[in-house]
Order: sequence, then C-alpha cells, then structure tokens
Amino acid sequence: MRRALGALGVVIVSVAAGSSMGCPPPKPRPASEPAVAPTPAPEASRHSDAEADAGAVASLALADAEPGLVALEDRRAFEASTLEAAAASPDAAVRARAALAAGRIGDERASAVLSRLLADGTPEVRESAAFAAGILGDPSMSRALVPLLSDPDEKVAARAAWSLGFLEQAEGRDALLGALATASASRRPALLFALWRFPTAAIVTAAEPFAADPDPATRTAALYALSRRPQAAALDTLTRGLRDPDPHAAALCARALGILAQSPSIEPLGAALEDRRPQVVTASLTALHAVLEKNSGASPPLEKAGRVATLSNDANPNLAIPALALLRFYVTASDREAFRRLWAAASTGSGRRRQVALRAAVAAIPEQAASLLDAAMASPDPFLRGAAASSLGLLPPAEAAETSARRARLMADPEAVVRYKVLEGIETPEAARAERALIDAALADPNVAVHAAALDLAFQATGDFALLEKAVQDPNPDIAISAIGAAEGKPESPEARAVVEAAYRSPSTLVSRLARRSLVKNFHADRATLPWRTYDTGKSVADYAALLREARSGWTARIETARGAFRIRLAGGEAPLTVMNFVALAKKGYFDGAPIHRVVPGFVVQDGDPTGTGSGGPGYEIRDELSALPYRTGTVGMALSGPDTGGSQWFVTQAPQPHLDGGYTVFGQILSGQDVVNRIEQDDRIPRVSVQSGAP
Repeated sequence: MRRALGALGVVIVSVAAGSSMGCPPPKPRPASEPAVAPTPAPEASRHSDAEADAGAVASLALADAEPGLVALEDRRAFEASTLEAAAASPDAAVRARAALAAGRIGDERASAVLSRLLADGTPEVRESAAFAAGILGDPSMSRALVPLLSDPDEKVAARAAWSLGFLEQAEGRDALLGALATASASRRPALLFALWRFPTAAIVTAAEPFAADPDPATRTAALYALSRRPQAAALDTLTRGLRDPDPHAAALCARALGILAQSPSIEPLGAALEDRRPQVVTASLTALHAVLEKNSGASPPLEKAGRVATLSNDANPNLAIPALALLRFYVTASDREAFRRLWAAASTGSGRRRQVALRAAVAAIPEQAASLLDAAMASPDPFLRGAAASSLGLLPPAEAAETSARRARLMADPEAVVRYKVLEGIETPEAARAERALIDAALADPNVAVHAAALDLAFQATGDFALLEKAVQDPNPDIAISAIGAAEGKPESPEARAVVEAAYRSPSTLVSRLARRSLVKNFHADRATLPWRTYDTGKSVADYAALLREARSGWTARIETARGAFRIRLAGGEAPLTVMNFVALAKKGYFDGAPIHRVVPGFVVQDGDPTGTGSGGPGYEIRDELSALPYRTGTVGMALSGPDTGGSQWFVTQAPQPHLDGGYTVFGQILSGQDVVNRIEQDDRIPRVSVQSGAP
C-alpha cells in the first residue's frame, strides 16, 4: 500500500494527497533502503531444528506446534513433513494453523495439503484452509474451493467466496454467479462482495437487482460489487447509490462515478456536496474533480461555487483539501470568490493546504501563478518546495525553457523529497525525453526513491532495456524491483522477459522471489522450472517461541501528533513478527519526528518513512503475515510495494476498505482517537511513538 503504479507498471510512491479513485495500499514501490541480512545460522542447525520438530508436530498442542510453523513462514520454506504432520494433528487448532502457514508460505506445492484441509470435519479448519487457499495464489485452488460455497457453515462458505474472488479465475466467477442465483438472503452479501473483482457486464446484471434490496448488508454488498471496479452500464444505479443510507456505500458510489468520469455525473455529484455526511462529501469532491479533469471544457456546477469555497476553508482536512483542489475549475470559470480563496491559500496558507492550492492555481492560471511557484521554491519548507517541483509540469509548453531551469535548480535541493517531486512532475514520455540530461543525472542519486523514479522516466523516454538489465544487478534491491516493474509493462517483449529472468537469478532472495512471481503471472513461465528461493533468517524454533510469547503480552502503541494522540491495540496473536518489528522500531525512536508522508482523504493516513519520499525504510524487509482480520475503520496495516516488502511504513484506515483484505498485513486496531486520525494532514510530523506491553 505504499505506492501507486507508475505509467510503465513501476510501482511509484506518491507523496501527494493522491486520489481515492484507485487504491493502496495503499499500494505501493521499492520497499526500503538496501536490505541488511541478519547473521546466518549454520545451515545444518537451521534445518535440523525444523526437521526434528516435524516428526513431533502431530502430537503437539498449538502453543508448542506454532513456533515451528512460524519459522517456516518467516523463511518462506515449504517443508512437507512439518506441514503434513500439523495438518494431520488430532487438535483442530493445530490443523487450522497449519492451513494458514501453508497459505502464507506461498509455495504452490502446499495446495495438496490445503485441498485435504478444505474437507476437514471441523468448520474452523475449513474456514482457515479456505482463506489460505486464496492467499496461496495458486489458481488451481479455485476448483477445490467451489464446493465450499454450499458448505453448511456460513462462515466457511463466505470465506470460500472471498478466496474465489481473490484468485480472480473465470471458474470462480462462474461459481459465484451460480451460487448467487439460488443463495439465501444470509449468504448473498459474501457472494456479492466477492464479485467486485470481476468487472464484467455479467456482474452488473447479477448485482444490480440487489442494489435496492431492503436488507442493508445485501444492498451495501451489491453497491460495492458495482462500484469498486465500475462499469459504464451501472452508471444509473451508482448515481442512485449516492443517496444510499449507508454513508460508506454512498461514498463508494461517488468514487465510482469519478472513475467512470462521465459528464452526466457532474450534476448529481454537485448535489451530493450538500450531503450531511462528511465521507460522502469528501468522495464527491474528489470524484467531481476527476470528472471535470477528464471532460475538457465541461463546466463545474456553478451554483455550488459558494459551497466549494466554504468547504475549502473547513477545519476537516478531508473536506478542505479536495475542495481546494476543486476550486481550480471555478477559477477557470471566472468565479472571483474562488480566485480569491485559491490565491490566498496558495500564497499565504500553510502546510498541505497551501501545497494543494498551489498546484490548483498553477493548473488554472499558470501565467499568473508563476510568482507563486517562485515563492514556493524559495520556501524553507521542503514539502512546499516539493509541491512547486511537482507542479512545474503544468506550465505551458511555451515556457519549457523556464520550466527546465526551475527543475535544474530544484534537483540541487538537499532534501530528497524535493528532488523526487521534480521527477514526479515529469508526467509524459515527451517531457521525459526533453529532460534526459536531468534524468540521467538523477540515476546516480543516492536516494532510492529518486533513483527509482529516474529509472522509470529514463525507460519511458528511451525504451532501452539495457537500463533495466543494469538496474536488476544493482545491490539495492529496490532498484531491481523497479526494473522488474518497468519490464512488466512490456509482457510481450523478449527483452522484458530477459530482464525479469536476470532478476530471478539475483543474489537477493526478495528480488528473486518477486521476479519469480512476475515470470509466472506476466510472462506465463512454467512454475515447475522456477524453484522458490527461501530466506535465511538465522533464527531457531526456540527463538520463534520466545518471540511469540513476547508478541502476545498485550502490546499497545500511543501515537502523538500535532492534532492529538491516538492509541492502537497491536495484534500480536495474528501478526507477531510484524508487531515485534514495530515495537523494536518504536523503542529505538525510529518513528519520532517523521512526517506523515501520505494522506488520502477518506482512505488512509500513512507513516513510517523518515525521508518523507514514501520509499524510506529501516534497511531490511519483513515477511507478510496475512490473516482474515478485515480492514475496518481504524485498522492498522503494513504498507507494501509487493509481497514481503514491508519494513517500517504503516497506515491507518479512515473508513472500511474491504479491497485491502488479505493483501496487507493487519497488525493493529485503533483503541481511541479515530477523530485524531481523521484530522491529520499530510506532512504533519509525529513527535513520538511509544509502546507498552501488558496493557488492556
């Protein structure tokens, strides 16, 4: 959830407010600074520990069996003897935990173990196996999951539906549609939620009849299925959904209208600005901006100019910031009040509001806003300088020479976030070709975010695979990961495949594993010819047993911000490795003073990168601990740029985000202070993060 996909498929972090039009995380790019591997334990002792435990696992209680399973998860090692012994345990809790481990390890050889557990006599085991079958990522598991849609236990059936959606196979789609046609009222919501991953006309036909269902759960699920990946055929239903009693469903419909970006949506989105529910107004502001941006010449709802100006001054940043961005279109429409408000915010405002207003002013009145840009470039605030840098691409082509000169000045900035934003503001291949000298110089930048962004742009400008071939040999794994992402944008090219094959041979386990995933998914390579690489963690089973005990001692975290403090209950039971990593970083003061580098109104607040670029990290990666915990309002998750790329960046949701379920590690939930989270503005700093164990 750390970054958003760049134009070529390279995962690029946005340190701007971003848009809730798409997601992640949240999502995410190069996960961290160069990895520092732990001191390895002798090969023989590492494996002898696991093998010695394997024979005894079947007779162990969960507390005794789990450390060995966690050891396999952390190494991402498929050891059939240990997994099969746990899967055969007379203790249902051990069997359920074995299923989860099989999914987390991510090796398709675990499919046989999971297939047996899907037929287990205990519902809790079947439910765990159904979840694991989804996160395992083996498309062949769809066939084994289909029968569970009619499982007598509704939780099992619901989890099977979720995994069939997660795997995104046609077989699963057809099974979900068939089950929906005859499902009882209590089973419909899970089936409808799962269908969002299949954006086809058939899904619209199946879900629309339930979009006005009297049952709130069914209606919300139907609107979710229609809105997450919206189709134009659902436009009328989504428009009616703006008035749905569920504010989250209504906000999602507004978001969907922004994605579809059809001019008939301007009027209903304008009307939604009068909604009394803040989340609906936030989504409508953002959606209206997207529609107007994609329909050149369309006029904003002029009767709402006063409302937008008022919202742009609201104390709630989730209202004010998207309203400031939207004022751009009212200025273009010659609304004097909009001009005055935007100019004041861009020239004398502060923080994120000034940054957003600056970009809006440059987009609306570039000739007049040049003085605002120059003032921002001279500011002592690096984030304002960065906002100026990213706005340079909005200046008219006639000012190309002045734009290039400004970029050159800002590329000499000592702050990496400013240099990164310069590159972020080069938005087209044509602009990249015009700035080749600047981009080539940035390929030597010591900051990974700047280097990776330059690599993306250089490839955009030239299409030269030699750049990517060199990048996959870089000792910094993040640069290699960016090269993989760029190559993925050319899946039919033999040169692209050769780049990813070279990455598969990388000495970095992380890079090799991500390349392997790409070769199978994007280049249709034969899985059997590509063995998985496993991690050398240097830990014994006894080490994991001690870690589990500590993780489950009741950890809470207190996050102090400029807007107040909030408290998090850490999920040591579900994500012990992630929790103890967070605890260790907090105790070292790693998070103290770091900026909140990403806030997407109505979506997430993200922290954990002291550089503020969105690519900083602690110097290592940790493995994902995916679980069935859902992303509700106030859920705390680990930001990623691909599987197992977490380190220090984490996020808190501002609303339910079901599309994140099973994709990002959940390791906490807000105990108190959600109102504080909702007041945070991007680039606010966190003075202190403290942790304690044994707390309620």
